[in-house]
Amino acid sequence: MQPGNSQTIELSKPRHFFLILTLVFSFLALGSASYLDYWNFQQGKENFLPWAAVSQEETKPTPEFSLKDYLRQELRKIGLNLDMVKEEEQEDGIFYFSVNSTAEEYRKLKPEIMSRLKKKKITINLKEEKSGYGEMVATLELSSKSRASGWLIFKYPVQTSAKTTRKSTQPEPVASLPRPEPKKVAIVIDDLGGDLAFLQELINLKVPLTVAIIPELALAKESAELAERNNLEVIIHLPLEAFNHQTGGAEGLIRTSMSPVEVRQILERNLSILPSAKGLNNHMGSKATADESLMEIIISFLKDHDLYFLDSKTSSRSIAYELALKKKVPAAARHIFLDADEDRRKIPGRIVELFNLARKKGQAIGIGHPYPETLEALKTYLPKAADYDLQVVPVSALVKK
Repeated sequence: MQPGNSQTIELSKPRHFFLILTLVFSFLALGSASYLDYWNFQQGKENFLPWAAVSQEETKPTPEFSLKDYLRQELRKIGLNLDMVKEEEQEDGIFYFSVNSTAEEYRKLKPEIMSRLKKKKITINLKEEKSGYGEMVATLELSSKSRASGWLIFKYPVQTSAKTTRKSTQPEPVASLPRPEPKKVAIVIDDLGGDLAFLQELINLKVPLTVAIIPELALAKESAELAERNNLEVIIHLPLEAFNHQTGGAEGLIRTSMSPVEVRQILERNLSILPSAKGLNNHMGSKATADESLMEIIISFLKDHDLYFLDSKTSSRSIAYELALKKKVPAAARHIFLDADEDRRKIPGRIVELFNLARKKGQAIGIGHPYPETLEALKTYLPKAADYDLQVVPVSALVKK
């Protein structure tokens, strides 16, 4: 190899290096510019590269499935007159379609509706029950993968067969049958006694609710008097000791360490503040309601004053309800807390759950608290109790003796 050629090769190496380096930086710059231009496009800002002219149509998200719109559309397709459908939708997205129909029309529409809903993979929970008002109620609880949910309710008269003869056009006398006892639901609002404005909102509902008043709160006496004047049932909301040592911010807490004399003194004072009380339920009390000795004192007091006991069931360890019945004191137990979760959006669903439980068991008791969301849900859903063939009653109508 000649010396001249070797020198030429050595001198060309830096040129190759700088060429490669230039290409690398060029690609990086082009990539960065492309990314920034795409980002501007996504943000709706000015962009320059040709690929950024993608049609907005292609990037639009698929619209969310509307169960309510789909159901309305399908009902129209099968020939149902939507003017006959009562439709409501709540803020939480739950909707109700109520249809007054005939038995023949319902039997005709049912298979078609079920088929169309199943094709769309909509979950259906169907209940068909005879109400206490001489009609059938078919309730379809619907839910889809999009978490949309709603209710389609058909009501139609129960058809009765009557034999007629040519001998007489006069109807034969029919022995009157006893009307079935309507199914009942009771709702208690706890922690009252500190806000007359909220109590007045409950009164405005014109429903026989039960209000549980904490005796030591500043407006307890006034609250009880206002409630009694407006046909709301008053009960004592008695603060009892909890396992976690919480006091609930209320004075007059009864502890398991107290003597029988101390316990009865508190109970006597509470009743003197709320003389119109028909019963008593526990505020907190996970520890107290599991203590048989303490609960025997309280149950004995209730028996002496002809009051009932409502076990709020703040703990699964409570023996209070069973003890009250054993001691021949009228008693009941809470089935559902309407607003125990921090997520207040669940309140409407809890009310519906309470209504369904009352339909299934014949009666049910729910407990709520003075939250604005609870009040709004009651305003919306209490008028629907009749749609579930339910009668709203005070707790005294449901106690077991």
